[in-house]
Amino acid sequence: MKSASFTQAPSAGFSLIEMVMTIAILGVMISIALPWYGKSGDEARQARDQRNAQNICSLCQAVEAAGLELVADHTSTLDIARQIAEGITIEKGVFKGRTFRIPNLGQEELEGAARFLNIHDGQVRYDMDAAQHGLTPQSSQS
Repeated sequence: MKSASFTQAPSAGFSLIEMVMTIAILGVMISIALPWYGKSGDEARQARDQRNAQNICSLCQAVEAAGLELVADHTSTLDIARQIAEGITIEKGVFKGRTFRIPNLGQEELEGAARFLNIHDGQVRYDMDAAQHGLTPQSSQS
């Protein structure tokens, strides 16, 4: 009579130790990478805000050249940015009927752009250093 012998088939998967080590290594890599990705997101937001501020400033200059004064007493840069985002229609002169606006700017984008704007001598100016110095949207003329 033949006796039955049991042989173990070669393991086709990973052992528990190999899986735990893989997960631990991935965890360490992710913990190192997250701060780096977070900073790039901040840099992207700052670049977006600077670009929006430059566009708003350019449009403000075009509106002022068309004969409409945007800066009044106690006007903040955020208020001017909101006006530009909503649209300003010129009512007289060569540009009569033309609407100047920057569409699709949300509140976060307007507030971010306003950090890079200031009012100087009755005009809206782009200031790339304003946000680095911790300045808030300007509400008075200098």
